[in-house]
Amino acid sequence: MGPNYDYRIHLQKRGQKTILLPFSEVTWSGGRQEAKRTLEVKLHQGRDKFWPDPKVEEGDFVELVSFFTGSPRSLFSGIVIDLNKNAKGDISPVAYDYGYYLLNNDVVAITTGEPADRLLRRMFEQVGIPIGDIGLMPPVEKQVIRGKSLWDATADILNQVYKTHGVRYWCWIENGKAYIGTQRGQTKRWKIEQGGALLDASRKRSIAGMRTVVRVIGGDDKSNVLLHEELDSAGIKKYGKLVKVIEVQDKNKGSAVSQAKQELKNLSKVKDEASISSLGIDDVISGTKIEVYEEFTELKGIYTVWSDSHTIRPGYHEMKLQLQMEKAGA
Repeated sequence: MGPNYDYRIHLQKRGQKTILLPFSEVTWSGGRQEAKRTLEVKLHQGRDKFWPDPKVEEGDFVELVSFFTGSPRSLFSGIVIDLNKNAKGDISPVAYDYGYYLLNNDVVAITTGEPADRLLRRMFEQVGIPIGDIGLMPPVEKQVIRGKSLWDATADILNQVYKTHGVRYWCWIENGKAYIGTQRGQTKRWKIEQGGALLDASRKRSIAGMRTVVRVIGGDDKSNVLLHEELDSAGIKKYGKLVKVIEVQDKNKGSAVSQAKQELKNLSKVKDEASISSLGIDDVISGTKIEVYEEFTELKGIYTVWSDSHTIRPGYHEMKLQLQMEKAGA
């Protein structure tokens, strides 16, 4: 007996009862560097009682429900943001989850170098975004945040932490609340392999964005001072000099050394990208860990999903995943 690929789309207008939407195809997607998850539903203009007129409007509430295990489980809930129609009678509402509010609320903040988690909490509270959990984080540099969306400001802060401390934090929305951490929580790690759910796999390696030298300079409009130069001797010997220059306001030698070391560590690697296609699994979305085994591409081990796109049709579910190639811990 095959998998129970039973999915339903619920639509609710404000103050009205939920109705069931017949659909021909659903695309459910997201990524670690995207503020929101997206649901695109393909419908048809109502023809008869078996396929009624959906009367979908912007702002309607939409939910994707899975009955894969036999019991209903909500995979996505959000509001219709875009509504596309054509002359053939096709209707495609596009809904975003509550990450939409991270993109469409601007924040203003001034910090003198406080811990990143404290700054982030202040910004989320400023626009009324509920917080699920934000763990303790290292401090960030002095700065003024103005004229940025909450999502862009958050991404900048997390990028600063990564460049100076080497720890990659992520922001995601779950059950209507914001979370920031190094890894999305999960209860089961799925295995995808040849002879099983795996349909296709590909892999690419590149040195296009590599750097073998990092120089940190400080100064003003009239002069620049070289604070530190960090070299990857083995990389220079193999690939030549590839220089990255970082300009900082702080002329502290110690911070320049640590920043150069961390930046070189981030940039001196061969970029490794991989993607797979497999039969769909409800639990596998961006930020979760999976095991992958494919002989020719040498994908063998535990990886974190960088981005995902699930295609769902009546009786069928397939997913395409981009993998983060720094192997995740067990």
